[in-house]
Amino acid sequence: MKRIFVDTSGWFELLVPGSRLQSQVQSVMRTPECRFVTSTHVLHELVPLILRQGSHHIAASAVRSIRTSPEVRIECPDEAEEARIWRLFLDRPDKRYSLTDCSSFIIMRRLGITEAVTTDNHFRQEGFTVLP
Repeated sequence: MKRIFVDTSGWFELLVPGSRLQSQVQSVMRTPECRFVTSTHVLHELVPLILRQGSHHIAASAVRSIRTSPEVRIECPDEAEEARIWRLFLDRPDKRYSLTDCSSFIIMRRLGITEAVTTDNHFRQEGFTVLP
């Protein structure tokens, strides 16, 4: 079973009505035999983003649908992984990576995931394939 990481912008494009890439992201998310991985850090970043663009109802509904989907696995970094996330952030002073970006990269590498649903070019900079 193929696994694809879904970043904050991927969830936003999928779940916020009228987003510009919604149909392309929906197409990727309908890929047969795929499961999706995201993280608690991504969800923590997604909620305020949706709140700025929409409403509490949309944010709550979005996170509820992610958390209850049998096709989605939500990763929560432990203390050791948090240290690796911070180390990656410190090791890339030439990049404008957020801690959520670094968390995503560390999780993807640990799980052997090479593709991410995102509009964030930082994933390309770290060598991952960006979808759509």
